[in-house]
Amino acid sequence: MVFSCGQNSAEKQLNGDWREIENEYSTWHFYPDDLVIKIPSYPNGIYDRTEWSANKSKIEFELREFGLDSLGNKIDTINKVLINYKLSDKKDSLFGTLKNNYGEYKFSLLKTENYIKYLNRKFGIEFTLPKNDSNGLKKIDPVYGMKIFMNLENDNIVGKTELSNSLNSLETDIKEFKNKLESYFGSYDLRTERFYLSVYADKQIPDSMITANLAVTIKSNFFLNNEYDAIPIPRPPGDTLPITIYRMYESDKNKNLGFRMAKKIKTIANTVYN
Repeated sequence: MVFSCGQNSAEKQLNGDWREIENEYSTWHFYPDDLVIKIPSYPNGIYDRTEWSANKSKIEFELREFGLDSLGNKIDTINKVLINYKLSDKKDSLFGTLKNNYGEYKFSLLKTENYIKYLNRKFGIEFTLPKNDSNGLKKIDPVYGMKIFMNLENDNIVGKTELSNSLNSLETDIKEFKNKLESYFGSYDLRTERFYLSVYADKQIPDSMITANLAVTIKSNFFLNNEYDAIPIPRPPGDTLPITIYRMYESDKNKNLGFRMAKKIKTIANTVYN
């Protein structure tokens, strides 16, 4: 594959930071000299830096892969990738089909300045996070947090979750999100007990208003007939446990993958165990 030194008009339109709509952990960073790509959800995953070329409908690049042959010897192969794509009228959304040695992969991307702008566009709600004041903030793992978005319009909260367009189905959304955390042990997977509410609220909204708008009670059978416990797990005191709420803050960490900065705030949401 031959790559030219200068960029054509199609390549210049692609320059910048893109994030996958279907999976926020998949990122594409197009630069004049190379492409930095991370797609953990694709079979075998893709994490690489490579040269690339494009025209108005196709993107091409090659990924070097290492493996073992049937005798256990190391082998070095080239995975040629072709993407058929189309840009939106504003040139800030991309819809494509990736073809390589493993098959086809349909995806779509948003071009944004940072992670928060990505959330604004993907979920259709504007908010400006409070700035990182380093007071009581901690790093949290985003995998266990269901995103909630809040803005203030005419002194009233406008909110939605990552699963629905309002806060009216909060109990249903929480149950659906926790179901996605279940793995081998099904409904008895302890990872679901790490669940928390990850709130992206505008800086004008006080913590107390967030707490008041997330007053939800979830019923759970987690401790009932848990057949996977060699030693029974003690039931929570009073058969209830609070649902943790973390308020997200503006931080350089929020533009990257991995842990994000947040502050734990008061909660009146809880889980009631049968």
